[in-house]
Amino acid sequence: MNMTQLQYFKVLAEKQHYSLTAEELGIAQSSLSRSINALEDELGVNLFEKRGRNVQLTKYGASYYEYVKASLTSLELGTKKVKSMADPTIGEINIGLTFPLGSEIVPNILQRFSAGKENRGFSIRLFQNSTPELIGLIKNNLCDLVLCSSLPDEPEIQFTPLFFSHLIAVVPDRHPLAPKTKVTLEELAKYPFIMNSERAPALLRIFHQKGLYPTILSQVQGECTIVGLVSVNYGISIVDEAVDLSNKPVKALRIPELEQIPFSVNVAYMKNRWFSPAVKAFLNFLLKEIRESGV
Repeated sequence: MNMTQLQYFKVLAEKQHYSLTAEELGIAQSSLSRSINALEDELGVNLFEKRGRNVQLTKYGASYYEYVKASLTSLELGTKKVKSMADPTIGEINIGLTFPLGSEIVPNILQRFSAGKENRGFSIRLFQNSTPELIGLIKNNLCDLVLCSSLPDEPEIQFTPLFFSHLIAVVPDRHPLAPKTKVTLEELAKYPFIMNSERAPALLRIFHQKGLYPTILSQVQGECTIVGLVSVNYGISIVDEAVDLSNKPVKALRIPELEQIPFSVNVAYMKNRWFSPAVKAFLNFLLKEIRESGV
């Protein structure tokens, strides 16, 4: 069977008349008859029976009609959905982002993107997670683009730096280091740490290169949670400067040693994957507007 046969069958089941069905479909009645006969032969049952000049469904035809109708309706909805996704004026963009980018940076990016009239018809879905998890979403085709740090040994993924962020120390506002405005890694290493699990390997490598071995109380996914733990004096931490510290009893301190080390925020996506016009528009915006002018 093929799609044409199923469409002919559906219309005939609803019209219950060969000549009216052929007229609506714009085909010869003989072509309609051959198509239905071939379908019946393949199924091994009669789908229609004559009633005067009309036809009506047999019990087999009536049962089959429900499945054909549901299938064709679902296919039509799928076709409309895919066409809308590929429409240059509308469409869906699935964007992943790491936790520190959610409070200010990504909202600012989306506000600037949607300020263009040509971009206002796009639907945007956001997924927030760690970089490894977000890369998994790309591979599973659940995210189109991801804003994250880079990962080694990912040959299928393109990581393109968009801008560089700085790291800051965060301590409770009554901590011995709180009166300072800047601190050294040596000063920080004297106190127990809560570390971002995603950034911990790179930070510990930097500490170890300086002969410093801080005590790690825990590794946490998500810097808002880390700030909450710091605020109750559970430990100190090093976080992205973009993290929201408002209304928290914590103090942010500069770390001059880390200001010399670039921590890039990248747009990541699968190489050689076809992108809809909507996704292309957002990627071009990131590469031209954000990469060139910053956030």
